[in-house]
Amino acid sequence: MCSFFMRVKLFFTILFSVLFLFSQAIGGDSILIKKIKNTKLLVIPVVFYAPESKWGAGAAGVIRFKPKNEPDSMRHSNIMFAFSVTQLGQIVLGAPFQLWFNKEKYNIYGEAAYQKVNYLFFGVGNHVPTYFRERYFATYPRIRLAALKRIYPHLYLGFRYFFDYTTITQLNDTGKLIKGTISGNKGGIISGLGGTIKYDNRDNQFYATKGYYVELFALTNSIATGSNYRFDKYSLDASTYLALPYKQVLAFNAYAVVTTGNVPFYQMALLGGEKKMRGIYEGRYRDKNSWILQAEYRAQLFWRLGAVAFAAIGNVAPQIDQFNLKYTHFTYGAGIRGLIDKKQHLNLRFDAGVNNKHLNYYFTIGESF
Repeated sequence: MCSFFMRVKLFFTILFSVLFLFSQAIGGDSILIKKIKNTKLLVIPVVFYAPESKWGAGAAGVIRFKPKNEPDSMRHSNIMFAFSVTQLGQIVLGAPFQLWFNKEKYNIYGEAAYQKVNYLFFGVGNHVPTYFRERYFATYPRIRLAALKRIYPHLYLGFRYFFDYTTITQLNDTGKLIKGTISGNKGGIISGLGGTIKYDNRDNQFYATKGYYVELFALTNSIATGSNYRFDKYSLDASTYLALPYKQVLAFNAYAVVTTGNVPFYQMALLGGEKKMRGIYEGRYRDKNSWILQAEYRAQLFWRLGAVAFAAIGNVAPQIDQFNLKYTHFTYGAGIRGLIDKKQHLNLRFDAGVNNKHLNYYFTIGESF
């Protein structure tokens, strides 16, 4: 218990240190913002901490633009980019993007990334021993691509493609992965092709105060699509936002993943991380199927500062009919926001999440959902 409260104290010490540095950056040259016609470039140095990476440093930014002949009401396209090196020797290069064309008739989004990482593996399911964990090392390039066409106001339909080429090394000699009984222990190619449907009438893609976002996709991975593993994956991600007086917002998110077939462990449904159930180490619980419910209260305080409080519940299971409420996991926490782009309301995010009295920190760009 003392250790837990010491970590809470440490969190607030780090929090206010970051806010001080952030306020200095806003007034100085640490944040680079350039405007060229309909294009805006923003670059910031970052220092962050997450349970999966420990301390890390690098740079992140966003290019926001809109074709010259498009109306002012049209959403801006954006390409985000990040480079970081962490205390655990991880290297991450990433470039998620969201592109809009022809008065929002067409939408292309996804991510290109390269990662050299190492993570903890705890096992599969809810029944893994609390004391067991092993570290594995993985390197992979990644491509996520969705191309959609509007078929009704705010409703889009199209195809989706996933690609990972994972190389796994340095397995623990006494661990579970090296025994070969868990699918994916040698890595391989994941190449999945399928369809997706999306409804999005949010008023802001970075910080929504009203509207709905619903995305459903189905992917098949097989020899025909170039995959080393045969499995299917279905995912539902749905969020809604409610504006309250005095610049307050309630946000809700429901997320579910269903997989069938020979699913490698690193493609299973996960709980935890910076977006889904903050407070749990990402992958602490994993299996073929999962569901997550999240809620967040957001408030604008003063100047560029905001605050949030959040809670989430979730579960994993090998089959849909085997979910057991007895093993439902619960997280909660709070955080501070620092506004770095007023027009798009793009925030720096600093959160502390709690699960079973374990406190984990997250420092990144953009909201969790």
